[in-house]
Amino acid sequence: MLRWRWTLALFLTLRMLSAQSLTESIDALLDVDWLRYGYCGVVVRDLQTGETLYQRDSERVLIPASNMKLLATAAAIHRLGADYCFRTRVWARGALTPDGVLQGDLILQGLGDATLDVKGLETLAQQVHQAGVRRVAGYLLYDDSWLDAVRYGFGWNSGDEPYGYQAQMSALCAEGNAVRLYAKPAAQVGEPLQLRLEPDTDYIELVNRTRTVERGAPNTAVDAIRTRARNQIIVSGALPLGSEEVFVGRYAVENPSRYAARLFLKALQAAGVVVERGITANLAPIVPAETPSLRLVAEHRSPPMREIIARINKPSDNLLTEITLKALGREVRGEGTTAAGVQVLREFLQSAGLEMGAVHIVDGSGLSRINGVSAENFVRLLEYMHRSPHAEAFRESLPVYGVDGTLRNRLRGTPVQGNSFAKTGSLNRVSSLSGYLRTQSGRWLAFSIIMNAYNAPASDARALQDKLVQLLWERL
Repeated sequence: MLRWRWTLALFLTLRMLSAQSLTESIDALLDVDWLRYGYCGVVVRDLQTGETLYQRDSERVLIPASNMKLLATAAAIHRLGADYCFRTRVWARGALTPDGVLQGDLILQGLGDATLDVKGLETLAQQVHQAGVRRVAGYLLYDDSWLDAVRYGFGWNSGDEPYGYQAQMSALCAEGNAVRLYAKPAAQVGEPLQLRLEPDTDYIELVNRTRTVERGAPNTAVDAIRTRARNQIIVSGALPLGSEEVFVGRYAVENPSRYAARLFLKALQAAGVVVERGITANLAPIVPAETPSLRLVAEHRSPPMREIIARINKPSDNLLTEITLKALGREVRGEGTTAAGVQVLREFLQSAGLEMGAVHIVDGSGLSRINGVSAENFVRLLEYMHRSPHAEAFRESLPVYGVDGTLRNRLRGTPVQGNSFAKTGSLNRVSSLSGYLRTQSGRWLAFSIIMNAYNAPASDARALQDKLVQLLWERL
């Protein structure tokens, strides 16, 4: 019923606006009280003719939130290439005896693969076993020196540190540097809930302050918080007897490189490889040419960059974006830092024709409110990518209205479904949407809508963006 009423209201609004010019129609849509004292930059451009069909505060530098990922992914596929893969390697240091004893250490080396998961670690462990290693007399060392040791971006909210969407950065990653927490009721009333983590690990301490309550009990819910700077999650709340397991949340880990090593140690044990002396950090750089006893025994590769950018843009993956930005710095300038990555990104954006005075970059994901980009610059980037050799891969990396990613539930069941590819962005009092639209007549448009400092729920901002996109589809 609510969807029917919304659809009817939108139909009547568009019909009323049909007699107006496009500029007048969009101005009327944007004339809402909650946006009046905020900021809204909008640009709509025809990709075939280059004509600007609408603009409003187009040059104003605004906080773009996750629309920043458009810049980072465009630069990554151009500068690193569509076939570029991240890698994770395992090195054996020392002699291997005929009975499979490595008289030395195994080294797990991270080279920026933020897609690595438990299955990938298991594959690496099986490769180690296939290389003839059955027992390691020394340590399992972990090496994350390919990138710097800065774990958080400049201007990130410290209150978001416990959560998986703001996981710590590292050259050695596993499971997005986070765990997923689930809870279900115990067998009897009064007992603590049964908690479990995915992946299954003892790296995180669970403090269980929950209980199982009677069926039908009111106000049942489970909440959790990770203790600041500790691998401890405190879980509280209640669930009724007999209810289903619930997903509580996704929580970031401290020292993600060691976390990856712990998961790998478990995978080695399952593959039949015993490490006698445990885990520790690798302090010496890996230089195979200078260390004759060092040999590569396993390697895992990420999906290619053409797929990585979709893994970034569709779900809006912050960690993968930030690691990709640092990888740009490492591969192009020889420095695995955010600052070096930003330099490479700015050089690319200048070559793409952006007005660099209206671009301020401190991270790649858009988590920082210090970033600033104009709507005009987003449309210039979209135009450039539309003409580039990577046009199709870039467009298809974006969420699709009513189909997938962060747009899967927006304008579903309308003509826009499947016809608009756009990146969303959201922070407190920041909402953005930039991408491509194929209109009713078949015209291709590039558009950018950036809203800042508005006085309304984020849902109102998204709804207004949707109305604008549907108006463009109807009128053009």
